[in-house]
Amino acid sequence: MKKSTRPLFVFAGGGSGGHLYPALAVAAELQLLVSDAEFLFLCSAREVDLRILSHAAAQNPRISWFAVAGSRGASGITRVTEPLRLGLECLRAIVRLRGRHPVAVLGIGARASVAGCLAARILGLPLILLESNVFPGAATRCLSRLAVACLTGLPVEAAAVGGLRCPVLQTGVPVRGVISALHGELYLAEPARPRLLVLGGSQGAQSVNQLVLDALTSDGITGPVLPDDWEIVHQSGESGLERVREGYLRLGLSVRVESYLGDMSSELRAATLVVSRAGAVTLAELACGRRPALLLPLSTAAGNHQWRNARYFASAGAGELVDTGAADISKTGAAVQLRGLLRDLSRDADRRQRMSVAAARLAVPDAATSAAAAVLEIAMRQG
Repeated sequence: MKKSTRPLFVFAGGGSGGHLYPALAVAAELQLLVSDAEFLFLCSAREVDLRILSHAAAQNPRISWFAVAGSRGASGITRVTEPLRLGLECLRAIVRLRGRHPVAVLGIGARASVAGCLAARILGLPLILLESNVFPGAATRCLSRLAVACLTGLPVEAAAVGGLRCPVLQTGVPVRGVISALHGELYLAEPARPRLLVLGGSQGAQSVNQLVLDALTSDGITGPVLPDDWEIVHQSGESGLERVREGYLRLGLSVRVESYLGDMSSELRAATLVVSRAGAVTLAELACGRRPALLLPLSTAAGNHQWRNARYFASAGAGELVDTGAADISKTGAAVQLRGLLRDLSRDADRRQRMSVAAARLAVPDAATSAAAAVLEIAMRQG
């Protein structure tokens, strides 16, 4: 492979927007600092990675990507075959990187990051980890033994800091520029038309879809859950699109249901209240957008990290945590709790305003800038 004369930054990992969007935000800031830089993403073969990175590469010719790791849930994976599979993935990453002399390799989390990070270690390249959650994932904890630094997003729980075996620097969760810019807008006042925004995330959207539909079902005694002047925008995910639309029709509600909302800055700007999963990136975007939220943590998230993220957000008064511990099996209890919160908050503007102010205090709108500056400084020091 022909050696590039431009500085190359490599991002290893993926599997969800929560891993890729912060990396792309850091890449955008690095490009401002190093104008001729190029960016290579060693990702997984999951559809979400291919969609996000294909779009990013189409928008920016300095970005390229290569699927090193397989998709989650690949058949035939056992404790015996996994080391072989990981070895082959690592070999693919080494072949992709050898001779290109990257400035640094950034591990962005999940199993998909392991091969690229191991390749960095084998090739003697500086390895820097990006970890957004309050409880670092297993990949981050394991790879921290090989890394020169870990840049964290939400404040890492004190009990979890010891699991990171490299220097730790909290820079905040990097978010896209169009989202971070929301924090600078002076609009603490709510939109003129009250709107509920429902976000399922790239994982677990189907259970959020059903839980929200269950919660919006009137109990027939106390009247409608939301006042009549409220509108709803619901991001359902591709597989749940028609089912959610039909569900709202059965409830007699006219709702805008989309499989994916591309312009999230506009959606947040127009939202009065948000129902969402509790991924770190989502919480960082809600904080920048100053939006109060009802948080439905994904109960199957590794290390229960979404519940831990949501607890941090709720303890600051920026959101309300809905107990979804058994929601993927029986949604009755969570639906009742969510219904009560929707009914109360949709009728209490003062409470929403207090939550909005609390969310704004948690925002770190310059996180991507800080992370990019730290990456460049560490890489130069290591070089």
